[in-house]
Amino acid sequence: MTIYNLKAQFLLLLTTFLLFSCEENQTFKTKIVKTPKKAVPAELHTLKKGSIKRGQGFHQSLRDMKIDRKVSLQIINSLRDHVEFSKLKVGDRLTGKYNSKNELIEFSFSNSPAEEHFLKHDYITKQWIHERKEEKTVWIKRILEGSLKGSTLQEDLVSTGLERSVVARIVNVLLCKVNFRVHARVGDNYKVLLNERIHNGEVIETRILYTSYNGVRAGSSDAYFYDDGEEKSTYTAHYTEEGEALIRSGLRYPVSRLHIRSGYGKRRHPVTGRLTMHRGVDLRARRGAPVHAVARGKVIISTYNKFAGNKIAIRHADKSVSYYLHLKNRSVKKGDRVLSHQIIGRVGATGRVTGPHLHFGFKKSNGRWMNPMSKRMIATPKLKGEKYVKLTEQIRDTKEMLQNIENSKLSRYVMAPTSSES
Repeated sequence: MTIYNLKAQFLLLLTTFLLFSCEENQTFKTKIVKTPKKAVPAELHTLKKGSIKRGQGFHQSLRDMKIDRKVSLQIINSLRDHVEFSKLKVGDRLTGKYNSKNELIEFSFSNSPAEEHFLKHDYITKQWIHERKEEKTVWIKRILEGSLKGSTLQEDLVSTGLERSVVARIVNVLLCKVNFRVHARVGDNYKVLLNERIHNGEVIETRILYTSYNGVRAGSSDAYFYDDGEEKSTYTAHYTEEGEALIRSGLRYPVSRLHIRSGYGKRRHPVTGRLTMHRGVDLRARRGAPVHAVARGKVIISTYNKFAGNKIAIRHADKSVSYYLHLKNRSVKKGDRVLSHQIIGRVGATGRVTGPHLHFGFKKSNGRWMNPMSKRMIATPKLKGEKYVKLTEQIRDTKEMLQNIENSKLSRYVMAPTSSES
């Protein structure tokens, strides 16, 4: 084979290789066209709104929104520990959010312009998850003072622009020490220090930090507001500078916090959903919290049954009887003598219940049931220990505020620097 034949064969092989490579590259570079997926339309939601009307309870308002009884009961039970249904107001807002199947998936309730409670349905646990949202507000302190001009202190305070509900609270504090019908006279002096919560320029909450009344016949009396620092604490109230409670009562609160989950009277039972008479009030409390006897007396019942759970009843000196149900445990037995505020058991969830709480009932001396919250009760006749020390510190702050106002030489209306805290 000549050299020319070898070159010819080499060129032929090279040409064949290059042609094959071009075909391979051509195949590799071929584009694959994908068919775009159709966009999934977003699920449509529907909002339904309602409000508390005059004479209505929460259940009736839910019924007006066409929410069925089973779901209504779930919503009420989910809100009991966060909302006091005994304090509903006309105009309180309700909103339901529904999916395309007309199923309620979210619910909200607002009884304050700055606060709203949200419930969201969890499809996995079948529970309603609660969340509370609060808008920013400021607290502003101001003082009202003057001399009695009209026939009543109420008239004078209303004339300053205060809401009648706030005026009633001021008068109720003073009534503990002053007999207005007998001793009030034109020219008597009064002074009130207020702490007002402001939202969008409007007062949505008022705390009465201090009240003073001075008169020739009425004498001199001062009352200071004590904030225990615990939410819904029964110790949060007005006291004298010596720490004495303004209200004189032989009855003490059975628990240290006061949040009514379910009030006295007819209601939908939280377990059965039936309309029944509720002969007592359900008080929110953590499991294991101490339960106190409201007054001294003799234990006439200390037992257990499948509905009331652990149950105690105490007969008091005036023949009235107090009842304590669903206890975790009982610390006293039938026939025991107990003292006022003595621990008789612990909060539990025994019997037919949806969660831990204390059912507190009261029978009058004639054996008839009554609303126990219509009885005047106090946390303590006198603050002691750490609570009294805390009161003295708060009184010192109040006195400093009053002195600053006097120094500013403003008599009718003074505002302290705004603050996001109370």
